[in-house]
Amino acid sequence: GKGKKPLQYDIEKAGIGVEGTILVKVWVYTKNGKGVSDQDLKRVAVHGIVFRGCSGGQSGARQPAMAPATAEADNAAFCEAFFADDGPCQNYATIVAGSYDRVKTQKGYKSGAVLQIDKTSLRKELEKAGVVRVLSSGF
Repeated sequence: GKGKKPLQYDIEKAGIGVEGTILVKVWVYTKNGKGVSDQDLKRVAVHGIVFRGCSGGQSGARQPAMAPATAEADNAAFCEAFFADDGPCQNYATIVAGSYDRVKTQKGYKSGAVLQIDKTSLRKELEKAGVVRVLSSGF
């Protein structure tokens, strides 16, 4: 974190991926449509899955956030490192080839892509760090 202000973004579900993954479409908003990197897209996709959840898009059902809203502030040091430009968050998202998109908006541009998120591994990592509560496993 080089004191960058958090990116403005939207996220919606773009379908179910293979077992344990989810597909999401993210849009990052910028003034000039430039400077949105693959790293940025991966970072907001993972951040959105963890802390925002996402609307169902075409598929209807909403994907709830993994962590409670307070978890980001409560685990600030971990989250800052995890969501750094080249932080571990990068390992849990893959950009779907050919899905890049750029659209002019009233205030500038939104740059987007579809990403596959490895939800299972991401959840395990965040449970280990105490950011996400471990789901009771029934024994």
